[in-house]
Amino acid sequence: MTVGIGFLGTGRVAEKHATALAQVRGAKLAGAWNRTAGKAADFCGRHGCRQYETVEALLADTAIDAVVVLTNTASHLSLAKRAMEAGKHVLLEKPLCETADEIAELIRISKTTGRICMPSHNYIYAEQMRRIHAHLKAGHLGTPVSFWAMFNNRHDADCGTPDLVMRELMVHHAYAMLYYLGRPEAVVATATNVHFTDKAAHDQIMISATFANGAIANLWGSFSVDDRSREPWSVSFRLFGTEGTATASWDQIKFGPEPEPLWDDAGYLDSFLHVYRFFVEDCVGLGAPPLSRLEDAYDAAIILRTARQSLSEGRRMDVRYDGSL
Repeated sequence: MTVGIGFLGTGRVAEKHATALAQVRGAKLAGAWNRTAGKAADFCGRHGCRQYETVEALLADTAIDAVVVLTNTASHLSLAKRAMEAGKHVLLEKPLCETADEIAELIRISKTTGRICMPSHNYIYAEQMRRIHAHLKAGHLGTPVSFWAMFNNRHDADCGTPDLVMRELMVHHAYAMLYYLGRPEAVVATATNVHFTDKAAHDQIMISATFANGAIANLWGSFSVDDRSREPWSVSFRLFGTEGTATASWDQIKFGPEPEPLWDDAGYLDSFLHVYRFFVEDCVGLGAPPLSRLEDAYDAAIILRTARQSLSEGRRMDVRYDGSL
């Protein structure tokens, strides 16, 4: 059986998704829709798939088994809801939604329709990240006491807008922290501007989170500088346990030129492939739950909301989750 995939949105990120999907056996990019018909026509012509004139036409096509939502964040809830209610599984790009309440609504819709809605938090799907998780759960690393997520990659100074780094980058860090350590009890955040033209926009952020067992997670994200050292912390994760240590990093395969930040790093590009393999083979094919659950996405949204409040008030904040989820 070949799983037919339809794209809603054909912007720049859709190119990475299409390249990754083309490498997955048993899956096919069946077609795409975009609000601007000309862009959809160009995309579909290059990738050899059908152009749909409307969202309704794509969702009504029985050749489409699953939908990938690649539009602007404000439209995610509506499009994911329509796709699930049409009987399609959904892979949803991040940021998932504009609020935690919208993610909670997606959880309810997924349960009601019986359709999978998988957040595309691609970092944790890498094989090395999954193996660390497996060894941690097997007890090989003992009790986790410290987690570090490091990101240093210089972006164009003019791209900076308020909340960009928190919204687009730190969500990955929060997700990886949840994957290994679960929910933190409290967070404290600091942030500065050293690079972005818009001085109201933070380009480097540190979030420290504490846990009930005494563990501490340190989440660092910077769009201001590259790490040019011999063993760079461009994208690096490290977990310390009472019985062992684990690390996972990118920078293993590099090529150039770099048309956009990280597009010269195989670790980044391959992360999309890892997502599609799991989504197609495990979720759609076998009915397995995602590694990146909507419930975790909800928790990540709450954690970042609390980190923003910590920045605003300049103090440590308890993280208050909605216990109904």
